[in-house]
Amino acid sequence: MMKNKIGWLDALADATQEYYYANNTGGGPSIKSRYVTALYFTFTSLTSVGFGNVAPNTDAEKIFTICVMLVGSLMYASIFGNVSAIIQRLYSGTARYHTQMLRVREFIRFHQIPNPLRQRLEEYFQHAWTYTNGIDMNSVLKGFPECLQADICLHLNRNLLTNCSAFEAASPGCLR
Repeated sequence: MMKNKIGWLDALADATQEYYYANNTGGGPSIKSRYVTALYFTFTSLTSVGFGNVAPNTDAEKIFTICVMLVGSLMYASIFGNVSAIIQRLYSGTARYHTQMLRVREFIRFHQIPNPLRQRLEEYFQHAWTYTNGIDMNSVLKGFPECLQADICLHLNRNLLTNCSAFEAASPGCLR
């Protein structure tokens, strides 16, 4: 047994009662035990679990602890990844609104539009954004076949068509 005990390998040798030989010719814990202990130390450091009063002693306990730390790290990463994605989605609409409003203001400034008209443009943009939530209704409508577009337009304009006397006698085919 060696007299100068320095480092984690000597502590591991004491814990496993597999001591090194005095002439440094071998002995000590097995390669597997040294590897598992080094891996355990690495994972406790990387996962910020730290060194508590309760620590695994056998290789099986260390391997189990490493697996638990891996699962915990993966869960932590997935939870925070999903939370950040949710927050990003919440603010993406606001970012699009501010980008579009900036374009409207640059248009106003470039064309030197007078103040009353400028206010009307900004108010119209705000109203249209609130109503449509930034969705271009024409591009959505153009994504459908023409027969569906006609039915959708008929539905959207039904109040005008039913309340206007010019369209009272018109057939459904004519209205489409």
